[in-house]
Amino acid sequence: MKIAKTALAFTAFLALAACANPQEQAARAAAQTQADSAECERLGFTPGTEAFANCQLKLKEIRAQEQNTQALRRAQTPPPFWGPWPGYYPHPYPYRRW
Repeated sequence: MKIAKTALAFTAFLALAACANPQEQAARAAAQTQADSAECERLGFTPGTEAFANCQLKLKEIRAQEQNTQALRRAQTPPPFWGPWPGYYPHPYPYRRW
């Protein structure tokens, strides 16, 4: 029982350690917004106009679409086959040449 509690606590610790805190998320979002603003200015849009806001929105939509595409590709990619590993076959692997 003690091992199960320790394993559960360790798993919870790892799950929490993998999460970004709100300050990191806010900093990342602010940096992305600033990069989008710089890109729209580079493209010739004037800050504060509707066209500038549309440019920022379009960049955000493109980024979301790219993330969705990457997620779909990861989901559709089969895991690699690293076999045959020792113990996979109940008898010695017949095609081994060493």
